Amino acid sequence: MVFSEIYSAYYNTVSIAIREAQKGTLSPDSLFRIVRESAFPESVTTIIPSLEKGKWALIKSDFTTALRFPPTMPLSELQRRWLKSICLDKRFRLFVRDEDIARIGKNLAETEPLFLGEFFFLYDKYSDGDPYDDEQYAANFRTVMESIRSGKKLSVEYECAHGRVKKFCFAPGKIEYSQKDDKFRIVSKIRSTRVTMNIARIRKCEIAENGTESAGGIVSKPCSVTLEIRDERNALERVMMAFAHFEKSCAKTSGGTYRLTVTYDASDETELVIRVLSFGPMVRAVEPEPFVRLVRERIGRQVALMEAQGQTEIQTAPSS
Repeated sequence: MVFSEIYSAYYNTVSIAIREAQKGTLSPDSLFRIVRESAFPESVTTIIPSLEKGKWALIKSDFTTALRFPPTMPLSELQRRWLKSICLDKRFRLFVRDEDIARIGKNLAETEPLFLGEFFFLYDKYSDGDPYDDEQYAANFRTVMESIRSGKKLSVEYECAHGRVKKFCFAPGKIEYSQKDDKFRIVSKIRSTRVTMNIARIRKCEIAENGTESAGGIVSKPCSVTLEIRDERNALERVMMAFAHFEKSCAKTSGGTYRLTVTYDASDETELVIRVLSFGPMVRAVEPEPFVRLVRERIGRQVALMEAQGQTEIQTAPSS
């Protein structure tokens, strides 16, 4: 890992304690509070004894420190190269102001990127993703984010099917991203109906002038699915990567397989079914039964389609 969440938490926690010691405000109680708030629940049994007993020679027994300067964590060359690669992602500019992009670019000007986007080919990703280079798209995206952060309504001119343009005024609930479609969408409710809008279809949008409105009504419904994984052809690692952004837990079973429980929002269920099926016989949905039934139904439709195509080929073969 380029950035370690575990060790970074330890480093940041100890640096806070050192700064408190330099100010003369560190005590047993404040050290316990710092560790509890900045690290992990079990870290009080590791960090506090290591500091108090001198195993880590950073803080003295009287809770002062011999260090004269505040601790810093300069980035390694590997980290800088990774950051340079992230900055080159076309989606990056959607979330960062132009002046910040210029400043970051200046700081990383001499840094070689760790990888480039063209190094990767995603075979299960649609090629008609959002136009991230389009200035109007970027402006609309930032306006949507501003509306969500401020809680203000959004006035939108939206291109529906067949080129029809409709106008809406609503409080957007959240932005979601589909990795398979490579598209960003707004999820909200309009007149008690859950609505999903592709940001690329927004022709124009602006913050409405008629005050604020709660974006409530977007209710997240957590669901979970349990998968059984046969760790062949590196299946376990590929599954963990595919579900990296979902909350999950994994355990090895006595039969040599793994059971993975993934927590997701109900609105993502169809995409979850597609991802599970993409691993073929290496992954099997175990529970709940409604999810298993969805998998079976989708497989049934695929088999029926293949059989229909095969029947068509047989019928047309004599005439060809």
